Amino acid sequence: MKVKKNKTLRNVIIFSLIALSCGWIGRLVDLQAGTDENGSLGQLMWIVSPLLCMVVLRSWMGDGWKDFGAKLRIKGNVLPYLLSILFFPLMTTVIVGVGIGFGWTDRLQPSTPYLAAFGMALLPSLFKNIFEEFAWRGYLAPKLFSLGYNRFFVHIAVGIIWGAWHFPYMFLFVDTTESMITYIPRMMIGVIAMSILYGEILLITKSVWPAVVMHTMGNAFVDTLILKKFIHVHEKFGYMAMPSPEGILAIALTGLTGLWIYRRRKRTASDFPAQHQPFERM
Repeated sequence: MKVKKNKTLRNVIIFSLIALSCGWIGRLVDLQAGTDENGSLGQLMWIVSPLLCMVVLRSWMGDGWKDFGAKLRIKGNVLPYLLSILFFPLMTTVIVGVGIGFGWTDRLQPSTPYLAAFGMALLPSLFKNIFEEFAWRGYLAPKLFSLGYNRFFVHIAVGIIWGAWHFPYMFLFVDTTESMITYIPRMMIGVIAMSILYGEILLITKSVWPAVVMHTMGNAFVDTLILKKFIHVHEKFGYMAMPSPEGILAIALTGLTGLWIYRRRKRTASDFPAQHQPFERM
């Protein structure tokens, strides 16, 4: 058992180091090629490398595939799947409504209807998040749970590594004049809050697919609003009213939802034998 734990910990460290370095290597490739645009070779390396590393670790370095979470497991998990579909649209609607009410946010009138733009964003977001979620929720989270760590420690650790993984290409997705000294810590807290929410749903369903669905809906719904200029959040209120991970309202709503699921799951955990909870030791 100790040898297995040591092997798992070794592999988790290898995965984390590759995840934290692949984006910077990708940026170097892009700079050498003279391009730094969305969809570049370096960005492809950044997206794909954690999943490829996971495949190697599971296939040839002793991790196995038992806790991969690839089954849909819809039966008995309809509510978690509904939450995964509806959470970001509902949260974003609340935040944008509050922002408009307080004068923090303006509605703009782009030429493309929102639903059409949202629909066009779904498929690319789905492909991207299959790679992303089967790395973080399909490997890093279950492996840390299997080591017997406290689940909030696992959520925070996954959130920190996941958040730092974004750093090399964050400039592609962030449009702000705010200092990174204040922006990055708030963004990291937001990613940790999402890690709690995604991680708790993973523990309920034992499937990565709800996280894929939730992440896809979040990217398609929120990014379309912001990047396609359907709304404009005034710069001085961005820290509060952005419906993306760095917004305080978004952090609060995401974190509270994750804690609610944690409490709900804790109340029902005693109804299930330990052998049916493969991702963690209570």
